[in-house]
Amino acid sequence: MVLSLALTLAGVPFLVAALYLLTLAVASLRKPRPPLTEAVRRRLVVIVPAHDEAELVGRCVDSLRRQDYPPELFRVVVVADNCSDDTAAQARRAGAEVMERRDQAARGKGQALRWAMDGVLAAAEPPDGIVVVDADSVADGGLLAGLAEQLAAGRPAVQGEYLVLGEDDSARSRLVEAAFLLFHRVRLGGRAALGLPVNLVGNGMLLSRDLLLALPWDAFSGVEDLEYSIRLRLAGVHPAYAPRALVRGPIPRGYSAMRGQRLRWEGGRFHLLRARLPELAGRGLRGDAGALDAAVDLAVPPLGLLVMALVGGGAVSGALVAVGTASEASLVPWILALLCLAGFVLVGLHSAGAPASTYLAMLEVPRFLLWKLLTYLRLVRGFDPSRWERAQREPGRGVDGTGSRADRVLIGGVPVDRVGMSGALTLLRSALEQRRQVQVATVNVDFLVGAQRSPELRAVLASSEVNVADGAPVVWLSRLLGRPVPERVAGTDLVPAIAGEAARGGFALFLLGGEGGVAGIAARRLTREHEGLKIAGWLEPPRASLEELDSESIVATVNQAQPDVLLVALGNPKQELWIAQHRHLLPSVSVLIGVGCVFDLMAGRARRAPRWMQRSGLEWLHRLAGEPRRLARRYLNDGAWLLLVSTRILLGRAEVGPPPAGGGS
Repeated sequence: MVLSLALTLAGVPFLVAALYLLTLAVASLRKPRPPLTEAVRRRLVVIVPAHDEAELVGRCVDSLRRQDYPPELFRVVVVADNCSDDTAAQARRAGAEVMERRDQAARGKGQALRWAMDGVLAAAEPPDGIVVVDADSVADGGLLAGLAEQLAAGRPAVQGEYLVLGEDDSARSRLVEAAFLLFHRVRLGGRAALGLPVNLVGNGMLLSRDLLLALPWDAFSGVEDLEYSIRLRLAGVHPAYAPRALVRGPIPRGYSAMRGQRLRWEGGRFHLLRARLPELAGRGLRGDAGALDAAVDLAVPPLGLLVMALVGGGAVSGALVAVGTASEASLVPWILALLCLAGFVLVGLHSAGAPASTYLAMLEVPRFLLWKLLTYLRLVRGFDPSRWERAQREPGRGVDGTGSRADRVLIGGVPVDRVGMSGALTLLRSALEQRRQVQVATVNVDFLVGAQRSPELRAVLASSEVNVADGAPVVWLSRLLGRPVPERVAGTDLVPAIAGEAARGGFALFLLGGEGGVAGIAARRLTREHEGLKIAGWLEPPRASLEELDSESIVATVNQAQPDVLLVALGNPKQELWIAQHRHLLPSVSVLIGVGCVFDLMAGRARRAPRWMQRSGLEWLHRLAGEPRRLARRYLNDGAWLLLVSTRILLGRAEVGPPPAGGGS
């Protein structure tokens, strides 16, 4: 009885949070009307804080200068804050005024905003309001008009609608787009429809001159917008929502690039939760309805954390009910909360007018939740709320952009090159043109596990000139280590790509391995797909152990054909070991690649996973479904090692090397 009551009570706060979100989703179905104002004639200054944004600041300024708002009524001022690039020059070239700030002791967006606001307000003719737009964003043509309408209607603090730029079509990007729609268009829109104030989000916001003179900007943490919003709410100022004022910002490319941004946002949010929730709740209990509303809104967890809490709590309750130690009634709040949360998402996406592709992005949720869990574990290890870092947008390239040998990440004692497909092709093209011999390994988790058990394989991979990440878990581990590989380079994609390079450069390929004629079929397919490609030959030696292979005959056949690229499909680790043992006997070959089952896939003997499974890192599940007996034990071992390695990284190990001599995984 006591346990059942405890489980029930534990679920109630989460049920309240889910009901709150569902209420906002339903309220957002009623679209707000614009305020009734005469022709707006408010003078505005748009401040664009920019730290090393030379690449994107011009685009932002151009979008602001094209506003559907009288040009004589607004100025665009870029704050080049502690820049080491030519942000200031690019901003001037785009037509903005520029204020340059250098103060290493007071870094961050909040500090730059206070400095710029003080300067703008101290002018002989200060503006009626200050608008803030991030330098990497693009303003819709109606941004200033939408914000000015609210200012003219007597709203001293206004937040526009902040969505994302659809710069790619990946499931991850669509999921982020959905999250922005649910937070900004649905959550903020729902609060506005109910007549409630909203929080500022730092991009596309307006603050009146009178407000800034009475309550100067004094928020300097990594979540300065939320920090200032709480101060406004405590002062009785209710920020308004302007859905017609739209600004869009970029999505960080890849989960590793998102990690720093999320650590800043959610770490800062949790810091404010601890610091300010007691004060807000106390004032609310003393009769301050505004403070109580702010406390409830702040206490509702981020959507991803709420989902994980509900799934975890529901699973624990379900397990205890199943073994008979808790009553079925203890499941009620957890199930109701999950249903409310599902309603929030579905009603919210409908209200926001989300396209069908956004609903399909829900398939990415499991991977996203795993990444969020790892992010929260990072938060547990420590977070500095005063630290600010610009979100990384181009992860994974080395200083020279090519992924040189020095630009590697060590995972399980195996060096992996921090290159994507284009970087890998650059390295291989260079080897072909310079007639320099390189061995290429397409490293997946099975390689890493094998390297722990086989010193010989570990030595081969350590000496291999190019090791690409052929496996989503390898990419994930690199990101956990803080040295991210930009993308997965699957052998199935690398073979056609190197064939294309060979066709353009006049280099010849030789296909070694496979059985039942797949090498010949793969060769013919490559020649059909790449005009002018030279196939020096192919050979399918009888299946045998490494020691029993007729390697002398194989070497003679390859040398007679004189290829530039040798594709070896003998299976891992046999193909890597064979290449390492015999490469010195193949002087004409510049690039030697172990390609595993690629010939079978190209010949149609095996089918690759659907594209959505490849993008979501679930290709292993497709393979397991096709060959459960052969792969189940391997994937179980690989998964156990992956869990062990991830735990070691999260506990603070800078690198994950091989275990002690004789140790297994």
